[in-house]
Amino acid sequence: MARFLSLTSQSHPPKPSLNPFNGLTSTKSWFRFFGSGFAIRIPPDFEDIMEPEDYNAGLSLYGDKAKPKTFAARFATPDGSEVISVVIRPSNQLKITFLEAKDVSDFGTLKEAKKIFVPGGTSLYSARAIKIKEDEGYRTYYFYEFGNDDQRVALVAAVNSGKTIIAAATAPQSKWVDDGVKLRSAAVSLTAL
Repeated sequence: MARFLSLTSQSHPPKPSLNPFNGLTSTKSWFRFFGSGFAIRIPPDFEDIMEPEDYNAGLSLYGDKAKPKTFAARFATPDGSEVISVVIRPSNQLKITFLEAKDVSDFGTLKEAKKIFVPGGTSLYSARAIKIKEDEGYRTYYFYEFGNDDQRVALVAAVNSGKTIIAAATAPQSKWVDDGVKLRSAAVSLTAL
């Protein structure tokens, strides 16, 4: 599959940069985790922290509804301070519409979709739309980096078959100085399959 990358950027505050990929590192040597409709690269020092599924859930005589899983994948450093998570939600849960979303750009522009993916009260450090050439055309990914005094998050969102796939890498602000490039690179490695 041929992959071509094009990037548009909205950053606050604007920083002079000749290379739009400053702050990323190669993830080719990292473990590639395949989930339901996605793949993501995991840094070497991260461990799988997903809880095993409760196979008895939904089997009671009272017709309990099966609860949807919160996370499709979840990895953390041994001390648990840095976490990479993937969640999958039906796109119509994020934005009410009668039409099935085919691409993350169906949520609006990068700026319009910010209110869906970036919590209010946080500082937005960077926002980018990334277009990847695939066999069937182009797929758009939205990237946001935001945080508050305590936490920082790199988030990538994409849509595939009416489902929104969101990868987020989170760490305390104090660790972002050393590990921000690794965490940002992990989030950007998300691929919708």
